[in-house]
Amino acid sequence: METDRNLAPLQVRTSTGAVPLAYVRESSRIWLVAQYGAARWAVEVLRSGQANLDLPEGARVGSCRLIADAAGREAVLGRFSQKYGAGQVARWFRPPGRVVEVTLGPDGSAQVPKGSAYFDWLEAEFDSIAADYDHHILGNRINRLLRDRSLSFMRRMFSSNGRLLEVGCGSGTETLELLADGHEILAVDISRRMLDTVVSKARTRGLEGRLRVAKLRAGELSQLLAQEGPASFDGIYSTYGALNCEPDLSPVPLAVAALLRPRGRFVAGVFNRWCGFEIGVFSLLLRPRRAFGRWGRPVAVEASRFCVDAFAYSVPEFCRIFSPQFRPIAIEAAPVLLPPSDLTRYVEMLARRFPTLDALDAAFGRRSPFSWFGDHFLVAMEPTARSVG
Repeated sequence: METDRNLAPLQVRTSTGAVPLAYVRESSRIWLVAQYGAARWAVEVLRSGQANLDLPEGARVGSCRLIADAAGREAVLGRFSQKYGAGQVARWFRPPGRVVEVTLGPDGSAQVPKGSAYFDWLEAEFDSIAADYDHHILGNRINRLLRDRSLSFMRRMFSSNGRLLEVGCGSGTETLELLADGHEILAVDISRRMLDTVVSKARTRGLEGRLRVAKLRAGELSQLLAQEGPASFDGIYSTYGALNCEPDLSPVPLAVAALLRPRGRFVAGVFNRWCGFEIGVFSLLLRPRRAFGRWGRPVAVEASRFCVDAFAYSVPEFCRIFSPQFRPIAIEAAPVLLPPSDLTRYVEMLARRFPTLDALDAAFGRRSPFSWFGDHFLVAMEPTARSVG
């Protein structure tokens, strides 16, 4: 939260300029708080794993981490209240967003292992929302639509009970339903707290006997080969997140091809670069940055609606990445006529007509060329003869 320089003689230097911030400090550790949904500086420092600070003693560099647990967040906010007063803190952070801890290096530099900062941040972000993730999904009509569409799509693609691998299970909204259908599932996710949530829910429903979990991200799937062996799964799926959080998808097709049985299928739900609703509506409203906001790499948080930066793909682009190991056999948009989840307030105005709108949207979403222009797209793929051979 931006403040008067006299109250907060600290600045974070970002790609767009210096941002003055309130802070609390204890020796070499500094804590910063971002206003919910409003502070781009927090995304920038967490993605890189370091913060460039202007402190009273001069310029310093520190390594950064997101404080994900509720107790840690409350402790930091308590320190802010002690320093600035509870009323002032409430006015600055309505509500508080990310809480960032910066550790200053002894020589003025940050000790950040190369390549690890982004994924450390990713893990912490999803750990931090694990407890409320179901509310995020079930409390939004379009998010529920996305899950309903993906489940329907996967039930058609995985018609007989088998052994499935889920990449990025989240809180298990699809996992639990497919377990109940009779599948055995190995669910992997970057977030340990998400995995704990899935296990707890499966136990409550008496489904834990068919579920195993492992802490992995999509780019690490090849590690399963030693544990599970090649051609171990009848189906592999990853919907609405895990694949869009990987800066480099190139290792994934080979790993999926090696783990999948010759007649198996791979299903992906992907955040689409070509969202027809956004391009059309926001072009008419003369808002080109929003109309084409998904064309950046990465897509910024405020355009992606993920809690982290995301990497969007068009249908042709995604299919090229997975060739020559796979060929697409079915593509659907989800949704294509209805707006994305951050605009669901407009859908709520037509809540009584939503079942009809949903059915109409689903019908268009299965037809070309509409299937290429959804908020997300669902694609089912089969191994090619070359991949099987």
